[in-house]
Amino acid sequence: MPVRELTTSDAAAYRRLSALAFGGSAGEDPGRPFSPGLIPMGIDSTSLPGGAEGVLAAGAQIREDRVTLAGGTVACGGIGGVAVHPAHRAGGLFRELMTAVLARCTHEGMAFSMLYPANVAIYRALGYQVVTEVGFLRVPLLDLQRLRPVPDRRTVPVTAGSFERVRALYRELTAGDNGMLTREGPLFGTELPAEPWHALLLEDGAGTAHGYVSFTRTGGDDGVGLEVHELLGRSREDRRELLRSLGTWSTVTETLRLRLRVEDPVLDALPGGRARHDPQVMPLVMVRVTDTAAALTARPAPAGLQGALRLEVDDAALPAGTTAAAGAWRVEIADGAVRPVPLPDSGATDGAQDLPAVRLDVHAASLLLIGGRSLADAERLGLGVQADPAARTLLDALLAGPRPAVMDQF
Repeated sequence: MPVRELTTSDAAAYRRLSALAFGGSAGEDPGRPFSPGLIPMGIDSTSLPGGAEGVLAAGAQIREDRVTLAGGTVACGGIGGVAVHPAHRAGGLFRELMTAVLARCTHEGMAFSMLYPANVAIYRALGYQVVTEVGFLRVPLLDLQRLRPVPDRRTVPVTAGSFERVRALYRELTAGDNGMLTREGPLFGTELPAEPWHALLLEDGAGTAHGYVSFTRTGGDDGVGLEVHELLGRSREDRRELLRSLGTWSTVTETLRLRLRVEDPVLDALPGGRARHDPQVMPLVMVRVTDTAAALTARPAPAGLQGALRLEVDDAALPAGTTAAAGAWRVEIADGAVRPVPLPDSGATDGAQDLPAVRLDVHAASLLLIGGRSLADAERLGLGVQADPAARTLLDALLAGPRPAVMDQF
C-alpha cells in the first residue's frame, strides 16, 4: 500500500473522498490545485484488491504551521482531512497512511504534529496525546454594558489598511504562549478576512494599539447573537475596555459566545458571574512529538536556569525510525539556550550516565515538550514517567509557562 504525495491531478479524487467522508460536495471546481502550505498525501485505490482507477483509497493533508514555545517558535505539521474510502476500511490503511504522514512531518523538519481529533483513541494509538481544548463561554451582554470606560482608550474599525496592526498585536501578545499558531503565510495571508468577520482595534490617544476583538454578527437562532472569535489586550484594563465595547450590542441582542484559550486572561476581566459554558462540542487538541531534539532546541531556557540532565524517550507507537522522537540525549541548559546532545545508547560511557535522568514514553514527551505542564501532570494521567528528583526539578523549570492553547483563525 504505497503512500505518495498527491498532485494537482489528484485534487478532484481527494475532494470527492473528503466529501464522501465528511459530507457535502466536492465543490464546483474539485480539480483546483491544492492550497500553498499544504502537503497532500494519499493511497491509490488501484494498489488494493478490487481497486478502481481515479479513486483514492485514503488521503490526508499536512499543514505547514509554526507554533509558539514560550518565546520561541517551531515547525509543526497540522493534520487534517484524514479520510479512508468506505470500500477500503478495516484493512489497516489508516495506520499505513498516518505512519507515512508522520514520517513526512519529520522529514520536513517539523518537531510536532497537531490535530483536532474526531476519535481520540485511534490517534492516541499512534502516539498523539490530548494537550488542551478550545472553550466557549456564553456571556450576557447586559453584564458588559455596565463596565466603566477605561481612560485614554478608544476603539476604531479594523480595515484592510489596518489589519496588519491586528496581526502584529497577535504575534506580540501570544509570543510567550505555548502551542499557539504563529499564523504565518502561506496558510495565513495578509488580507482582511471576508465578511461577516469584523474586528475593532483598541488604541490610546496617541494611536498606539493595545488590543483587538474580532467577531461575527449571527442570527441568534440558538440565543447567541454575536460570535466573538478572539479578544486580546495588553493589560486587564484593555481587555475590560474591549468587553465594554461588546456590551454596546445589548440593544439588539442578549448574549455573545466567546471563544477562549485555556486559562484565558479575559476570564479575569469579566465583570460578573452570570457567564456559563456553552453547550456546543468542546474541540480537543492532540499533539505528537516527531523530533525531540528540535523541540528542545527551539525552546528558550528561562533566564538564569542552568544545568544538565539525561533524557530518554521511548516510542513504541510507530516502527523504529518513523520519526525522530525516540532516543537518548544529554540536555544542556545554559545562557538562555537548550542544547540536546545525542547519546549513542543507554550504555554510553561519556559521563551522561552520571547525570540525573528522565525517561518518558511518547505520550508523556508529547504532553510535556509542547510546554506548560509538569511531570506530575503526566503521572496524574498515567503516562510513562521515570525521573530522578534533580532531573524532575530541572525539566519542570525548563518547560514551565502557560498551559498550551491553540486557536486556529482570527
